[in-house]
Amino acid sequence: MNFDKLFEPGQIGSLQLKNRFVMGAMGVGFAELGGTPTARTKAYYEARAKGGYGLIITEVTRVQDSEFCTPFEPSLGDDKHIAAWKEVTDAIHQQGACVFPQLHQPGRQYTKTILGHEVSAPSPLACPIFDEVPHELTTEEVWDNIHMFGDAALRAKKAGFDGVEIHAGHGYLVQQFLSQFTNRRFDEFGGSLENRARFACEICKDVKRKCGDDYPVIIKLSGEEKVPGGMTISDTKIFAKYFEEAGYDAIEVTICTYASLDWMSAPEDEPMGFNANNAKAIRESVHIPVIAINRINTPEIAEDILETGKADFVSISRQSLADPEFPNKTKEGRISEISPCINCLQSCMGYMTDPNHLQACCLVNPRVGHEAEYTFDPVDHPKNVVVVGSGPAGLYTAYVASKKGHQVKVIEAQEKLGGQFRIAALPPAKSLLANPLRFWIQEGKKQGVEYMTNTTATKELIADLHPDAVVLATGAKQSKPPIEGIDGEHVFMANDVIEGKVRVGHNVLIVGGGLVGLECADFLRERAGRHSTIIDQIPTINYGVLGVGTHLKARLDSNDTAYILGATIKKFTKDGVVYEQDHKEKEATGFDSIIIAMGSKSYNPLEAEIKDLCPEVYVIGDASQAGQANKATEEAAAVAFHL
Repeated sequence: MNFDKLFEPGQIGSLQLKNRFVMGAMGVGFAELGGTPTARTKAYYEARAKGGYGLIITEVTRVQDSEFCTPFEPSLGDDKHIAAWKEVTDAIHQQGACVFPQLHQPGRQYTKTILGHEVSAPSPLACPIFDEVPHELTTEEVWDNIHMFGDAALRAKKAGFDGVEIHAGHGYLVQQFLSQFTNRRFDEFGGSLENRARFACEICKDVKRKCGDDYPVIIKLSGEEKVPGGMTISDTKIFAKYFEEAGYDAIEVTICTYASLDWMSAPEDEPMGFNANNAKAIRESVHIPVIAINRINTPEIAEDILETGKADFVSISRQSLADPEFPNKTKEGRISEISPCINCLQSCMGYMTDPNHLQACCLVNPRVGHEAEYTFDPVDHPKNVVVVGSGPAGLYTAYVASKKGHQVKVIEAQEKLGGQFRIAALPPAKSLLANPLRFWIQEGKKQGVEYMTNTTATKELIADLHPDAVVLATGAKQSKPPIEGIDGEHVFMANDVIEGKVRVGHNVLIVGGGLVGLECADFLRERAGRHSTIIDQIPTINYGVLGVGTHLKARLDSNDTAYILGATIKKFTKDGVVYEQDHKEKEATGFDSIIIAMGSKSYNPLEAEIKDLCPEVYVIGDASQAGQANKATEEAAAVAFHL
């Protein structure tokens, strides 16, 4: 397939871009707490510029230091940040890319607990997520905010940015003025479509006054909000006309608000490029370029969006985390070598919304945020490396170690590579999980990795291989606690059910309300009308991160999945269980089959036996502590890049 459209030069205002690839803005949180960019910021964006993007748009960037949506959000709210930003823009320019900051005010979409002061908004309507009634901006304060955007844009110009993007999507302050969902004002900034567009339009005019008419300004607009009473594409087509008249040079068409956040990075049950039709609708209403975004994860989808006239540029976001070299590999025809985004959201959106992290990474590419530290530079002294286990931790270790020049052998007890991650790819809307397994194995084979399947790793076998380093990535095994009746012939393990090794009845009791249990219920939902009841001692169900979890819950609800929570299993019976709930003994009966999804326990049988066989022995992933796959690849990276 040819990708000619993607590599045509493009124009945004006065700015000539070398291709149609835009790296979309995503929060990564690599700045200092005060908002000054760091060496990590520079290395992260420099890697993507080197990867071939024509335009890079940075993560949301404050226009005043005291307003942000994460504590590590960078800032252009003060002149003190200009010098550090200049280092970032210089590094990007040296790689042949252009760069805009994404200027932003959170409005009501944050919390006084972190900001230290009241949140502000067009109207005193609380964000459904944070549930804090905001201060209603006075008309004078609205104009103050407009000028803050213009002042930040001027700092951006001084820092070497080629233009700016104004964030009017995802429910932040500019969008709050646009939408009747959030704007109930009576002054010149409320009511009619023209009035609600005024805030965004005046921002553009202020930027142009301060930076020059030829300084490019993009607006990122939610084509629809996906909330009752919120903006629809009919509204945003009109807003787009006002924006063009105000002087905006391009429109990036996104989707959602915080009240519909599952659409921002929709999971696999939404098609790739699902929001491109909104971009097309807006493109038909204006004469300035339109940029499409949302689940554009393959060159084929990107090229088709351009070829069919849906947009003039494509914005690649999560995929740019998974593979900074996405444009270059596309141009060189190395499509199979693109490291795939799997829309898991564990380390990007998941980390950015977790107060214990607030800095992004990537399950498939844990180099994110470590670009300067984790390099593929060849080692001076190659080692003989043995990896035991072929789940994500083992395969990623083998991929990195072999690419750096080590000789690598992978020992896997099963017939197939992939560990439990291979099984995790089998439930609905999870097929993308198989892609990194394919990628790591493919790239490992190119570098000479030897994969020894159907082979049990023993002390004797490892000794015969004479390793300089052994990496134990033996994973975890499903838990099967010693409860009376658990070995009954009608009781099955979840992985065996998902792999198709056993057949279950139509009325199923699943013991365990974690993701394995939930996804097992989703898997059975598709098969001849099976119905599941989930029982667990936990008080509430956690369906997983953001869009992935909300879409999973919706699918389970569509099948009337039932739940028995706060329940401790006492005994398995011939058609159910005896359990304790609220200090009372109860019974659940009438089930054809029972499925055990009671978590996993680390499996590490070799560490003590082989610790004296070679100088370096590492235990990573579930073999160290059972958990999510992103933790496994992060631990693999920490070992593999420093072997």
